[in-house]
Amino acid sequence: MPALIDLAAAAALVPDGASVGIGRPAALGLIHELIRQGRRDLHLVASPTGMLGMELLVAAGCASVVESSGVDLGEWGQAPAFADAVESGRLRVRDWTCPAMLMALQAGASGVSFTPVPGLIGSDLMRVREDFREVDDPFQAGRRVALVPALRPDFALVHAGRADPEGNAVISTLYDDRLLIQASRTVIMSVEHVEAGATDRLGPNEQLVPAAYLAALTLAPALDEEAETAAYREERARALQR
Repeated sequence: MPALIDLAAAAALVPDGASVGIGRPAALGLIHELIRQGRRDLHLVASPTGMLGMELLVAAGCASVVESSGVDLGEWGQAPAFADAVESGRLRVRDWTCPAMLMALQAGASGVSFTPVPGLIGSDLMRVREDFREVDDPFQAGRRVALVPALRPDFALVHAGRADPEGNAVISTLYDDRLLIQASRTVIMSVEHVEAGATDRLGPNEQLVPAAYLAALTLAPALDEEAETAAYREERARALQR
C-alpha cells in the first residue's frame, strides 16, 4: 500500500538529477512544490507531449533535459520558457515522435531495453538521435527496421481525482498516464480525495490504477490547468511589457 504523505514530503522524494515523467493533466501541486524546493537538473519525460507542467519546471530552471514529441500550451500557443531555454542552449531536447515515445514507454513497462518503431526510417530523427538504430529485420528478408531505446523514468508524477484507503486510484482514460505509471520505477500520485469505496464504480472515461504501482499518495486540490495556463500566459505577457 502506498504511503499517504504531505505534499512537501512527496516532492522531496525526487532528487536533483532524476528523470521524471510528467502525466496529463499535470500534477500541478507536486510540480509547484518541486519548484518551491528548488529542484535542479531534472530530466523531464513527456507522455508523449508536454504542456503547462513541463513549461513551469523549465521556466523555474528545474530542468536540464526534456524528452518529448512536443511542448506547447495548447490553444494558448507556444511554451515561451521552453522555446527560450532551447534557443539559448540552456535546455537539451531529445526529440521523439508521439508513436515512438509511446512505444518506448511500452518497452519500459514490458521490461525490455528497446522496441522497433515503424515510420522513422528516412526521417531526420534517425540523423539527430544517435541512439536510434536501423537494422535488418530478422523476420522479413530485405526489410530494414528502426529500433529505439526503452523509456523508464526514475519517477512519474501523476494526478488522480480519487483513491481508496488502500491506495487504489482512479484516473482518466483520455491520456497515457497508465502507460507512464507502468514504465516508471517510482510513481508519486497527487489525489483530490481519499475515501472508502472510491474505486467501487468507474465512469465511462475512467480506469483503475492498482495500489501496487504507487509508491506514495499525497492530497492536493484540483487545479484548473486551463485557468492556470491562461494566467501564466498573461503574466509572461506583462513581464515582456515591463
